[in-house]
Amino acid sequence: MKKFAPLLFSLLFAVPCFCFAAAPKAAPGNISLDFVMVAMADNMDGTGVWLVEWLRAKNAVVKFDAALTAPSAWRVEGAGKEKRPIILINENIRGRTNGYKYYAALIGREAAELVHIGVPESAEKRYMINACAAEVYFELFGTRAELPVFSGVRDEALAEQVNTWVENGPDSGPSAIARQTGIKLLKNLISETELALAQAQQDGVDAAPFERRLAGFENSKNYYENEFKGKETYWWTLFQPQ
Repeated sequence: MKKFAPLLFSLLFAVPCFCFAAAPKAAPGNISLDFVMVAMADNMDGTGVWLVEWLRAKNAVVKFDAALTAPSAWRVEGAGKEKRPIILINENIRGRTNGYKYYAALIGREAAELVHIGVPESAEKRYMINACAAEVYFELFGTRAELPVFSGVRDEALAEQVNTWVENGPDSGPSAIARQTGIKLLKNLISETELALAQAQQDGVDAAPFERRLAGFENSKNYYENEFKGKETYWWTLFQPQ
């Protein structure tokens, strides 16, 4: 089962296993997002299991939003003990899809953004988010042959995320994302911050912000290299995307 290092991701916790089951279908417009999450949480040690358990533990809200222009989005509302994650799904999608796969992939993507909220923006972070969206999609019997159509809805951007993940493993995936998007790799962010830290120390200015930033990059890189890659290998032993 996937777990994330608590020091890196304070929002995450370990989750139990569920039995593997096929995702049901419903008439367009009649699909409940709650039922989608039940289907996501019913896949052995799948990614959907721990994402849904995390959302439930955080008292998250997953709902349709008529004002949304993108297919999905996330935000955090409240403060302190009242803080809760919100996942929004475009209301316009209702009535256009008759399967759970598209909703699940969108929820998986936004949930991953929330889970990794403390990870510095980097190509590795984008790869981990792509992985969550893709894995949830395949767990509900999605296939690459269907893309870029998800349960009747065409979504080129999401399809690119899924395909980038499938075509590039965790070793090459971040580099591929860096080439495609210009988002920097953690190793490059570390090098830049080390230089900035050395300059701050040489100039006699406050180096603490650079030290904190460097620690964040290094912790994230250590997690990615030593934990995340192993979790990806384990996922592929359970599921074989087609």
